[in-house]
Amino acid sequence: MTNEQKPPGKKKREEALPERLLRRVLESMGDVVDRKFGRTVEPRSGLTTSQLIDRMKKLIDERVRDEGRKGRIAPHHLKLKVEWGTHSEAPEQIIKDLEHEILAAAIDHINDHRYRTLAPAKVETEVDIFTTGISVDPTFGEFEEELKQADEAKREREDPHIPKGAPPVSDVPVIARITLNSVTRELPLAFKPGGRRLNVGRVSDNDMALNDASVSKIHATLMMNSQRTILVADTGSTNGTYINGRRISYGEARQIEAGDVVGFGDVEVRFRMDE
Repeated sequence: MTNEQKPPGKKKREEALPERLLRRVLESMGDVVDRKFGRTVEPRSGLTTSQLIDRMKKLIDERVRDEGRKGRIAPHHLKLKVEWGTHSEAPEQIIKDLEHEILAAAIDHINDHRYRTLAPAKVETEVDIFTTGISVDPTFGEFEEELKQADEAKREREDPHIPKGAPPVSDVPVIARITLNSVTRELPLAFKPGGRRLNVGRVSDNDMALNDASVSKIHATLMMNSQRTILVADTGSTNGTYINGRRISYGEARQIEAGDVVGFGDVEVRFRMDE
């Protein structure tokens, strides 16, 4: 055996994990789920595992904090955000393997760059209706708010003329015009761009409570993205969520355009900015 040759077992052990995951997804779930993961034999589009990890490393580098003598502090809490359908259709072991792969790549990157962390690196998977495909968001986890306050205090010490705290993101007032059985009422809502979601359902503790038998207890969810566009997603209703009469799929997030009629069961709602 020459120096250039390697035993078959060695070659198999060195095979990259994305390729092993690829074959397992293909074998267990077929090409549909594989496309949702953005992994194909010859990817023309979508996000491959290696691209996902490269983006994660770039975000870690961007968010590293230079703490002087304490060294450079890197995010340790990796939020793996997975599209609703992708997660529900993929075998649990595939998600676990992806978590292990991301965690190993993050630890190697942190060690290679001699970064420090405030806690051991970990991955937390979050199923998100409003995520397309898969993304990784590196954060400082439980230390995020503490670090934010420390940064604000430091800025104020360096320049006392800077107003205290970061300017808050203003709420966007929206009027929901609700129609049922030819009776119409208006409900004011407050969206925060890129902020929390508003729940729609029959029970009174929803942000938009629609007291009608055709509406599920927890029917749908609404959010406003940073571009101030309202999105709606069905969260498993019995009678469906519709945009202009067309039913949207369970777990699918769709934009609401000006003039659209959104149906929650038999209840019709039109949204307009109250500005």
